[in-house]
Amino acid sequence: MSVQAWFSGDQVTVDPGDTLTAPLTIHNSGDAVESFTIVPAGVTASWLRVTPTHVTIPVRGQEVVEVAISPPPLPSTTAGPTGVAVRIIPTSEPIDDVLADTTVLVQTFEERAILPLQPVQRARRRATYEFMVENHGNGLASCRLMLHDRSGRVDGAFDPPAVGVAPGGAALVRLRAKAKRGMFRRAQRRLEFDVEARQQGIDPASAALSLVQPPTIPGAVIGRLLTIGALVAAAVLAWFAVVEPAMQDAANRAVDDRISELEGAAEDTPSSTTPATVPTTGDETGDEATPEPVAPEGEPTFFRLSVDAPITQTVDDTRTIPDSHLFDMTDVRIENPFNDSGVATLLVNGEAIFIWSLQNVRGQHFEPRITQVRLQPGDNMTFAVRCDAISDAFRSTCTNAINIGGTTIPVDEV
Repeated sequence: MSVQAWFSGDQVTVDPGDTLTAPLTIHNSGDAVESFTIVPAGVTASWLRVTPTHVTIPVRGQEVVEVAISPPPLPSTTAGPTGVAVRIIPTSEPIDDVLADTTVLVQTFEERAILPLQPVQRARRRATYEFMVENHGNGLASCRLMLHDRSGRVDGAFDPPAVGVAPGGAALVRLRAKAKRGMFRRAQRRLEFDVEARQQGIDPASAALSLVQPPTIPGAVIGRLLTIGALVAAAVLAWFAVVEPAMQDAANRAVDDRISELEGAAEDTPSSTTPATVPTTGDETGDEATPEPVAPEGEPTFFRLSVDAPITQTVDDTRTIPDSHLFDMTDVRIENPFNDSGVATLLVNGEAIFIWSLQNVRGQHFEPRITQVRLQPGDNMTFAVRCDAISDAFRSTCTNAINIGGTTIPVDEV
């Protein structure tokens, strides 16, 4: 064997995502000048980068090259001792190659994330949210779920209250939320709060949720009640101020006329009094019922947004609501025909209203319990996909689409 190689240390320590340089010494023990090619080897070859990759060493000489070790910050990067190796291949005798190895102690890194499946719910008081607690680190996650609301208007219970998630895994959690105050509302109210996954000694992961509460007593109903009350008050006032005094005056005049007739029998000039006409009363409260406004029917509308996102990139497709039209979104169906991995998001004017983990969508997924979302003229709907992994080796992109259904209503009919 004409070559010998060794690392300067038996074990090195490195954090995932960081780079550590380990010197590698190559010794030419042959009888002639030799050139060598240095290449990474083994299952961790993707972690290594050799500089330089080719060296020429004189007889009995040696050369030191640098081997950069960079474990990726992925759940698949196992914490603990891991072997790395490089192969030194002589140019003249490739079969006399030599393998130099060392041990790398990979440290544990922690990364948690919360992915809401229904970030916005519409309900009068109670609503159920679902979200995924994801572990993007290489150690076991043991998290306790907490609700954080600075206004103190929302409370709730988690099912389960704590989760344990393996590296690269995810756990489904449900939150049964309840609004604590504000039983009567004239207008719509939006309550913003956060859910957190906490583990001692690690920064918590959080996600924002919203509870949209419709009005319990709409302003239009209050206006109608005030109008009816005003009409009734006007009728009562007219009765006591006009009708009843007029009737009393008519009765008094009738009595006076009868007395004059009896006394005029002895007089030369007969009474010429004319009986007064008693005013008749009508229906003073004749207010006509205000017809209820007829809600416009609109036109059923369905459209599709599709994207082809390259690996590790985000691609989106946008549709704008036409001028002079409203759009009430009532149906959402997302498609993941090739079972790709990543995150899909539906945004309205840049604000995310639905977020899906593509790992949980197989083929097609119809979003249940969607509350009607009204879009104004000129609003933008964007479907964005971040491609993390492509399941089919014969394709180069994540292929996904979303089908949206609802009703288009002209503004002049509202």
